[in-house]
Amino acid sequence: MTEEKEIKQRIALKADEMFRQFGYSKVTMEEIASSLAMSKKTLYKHFSNKDHLLKEIVHTNKCEVDNFIENLMAQKTMPFIEKLKTFMNFIAKQAEKLEGPMVSDLMKCNPEVWKDIEEFRSKKAYKHLSALIEEGIEDGIFRKDVNTSVIVVGYVASIHSLINPEVLAKLPISADQAFRDILKILFEGIFTTEGREKYKSTIDNYGETTV
Repeated sequence: MTEEKEIKQRIALKADEMFRQFGYSKVTMEEIASSLAMSKKTLYKHFSNKDHLLKEIVHTNKCEVDNFIENLMAQKTMPFIEKLKTFMNFIAKQAEKLEGPMVSDLMKCNPEVWKDIEEFRSKKAYKHLSALIEEGIEDGIFRKDVNTSVIVVGYVASIHSLINPEVLAKLPISADQAFRDILKILFEGIFTTEGREKYKSTIDNYGETTV
């Protein structure tokens, strides 16, 4: 990694951390520079303004999500149940980023960026979740009589309803656990008898924390 790329990455990581902790609108470029012990001149050399910085963070996160799931789906030797659990864990971990002031802040202050995030999430859900369900059907883990499109639409609708600060605030559990519960209900409902036993055995062997 070149020095310039390393500096940009440091700035983006620190800004992402501060946006999630305090909210996008509450953090200034000057505060970001100060927290990095960096001059404002150096900061503005790499990012023209805060909006530029936010879009870079969103782009990087989208690439990381896309690359992880693409690589996971490309695994040919991984047992399907392991792939399913890896998918569930990854999606649930992404939910941790939804807690705090950043989501509500983006909804109010940067609706275009938030819309882009939602569209990306929906697009990838239709692509990857559909492929995952079809693979599960082929492996005999999921029932053949389920309509993949209906399952995916239900998942997307549930996630969009959940990703709301007011809704999350009313839940007695974290966003991470809420996502895990949605995914658990979704997948357990379409298991074959054999698939349910295989899934249950992994819980018995590794504990509920792997779900």
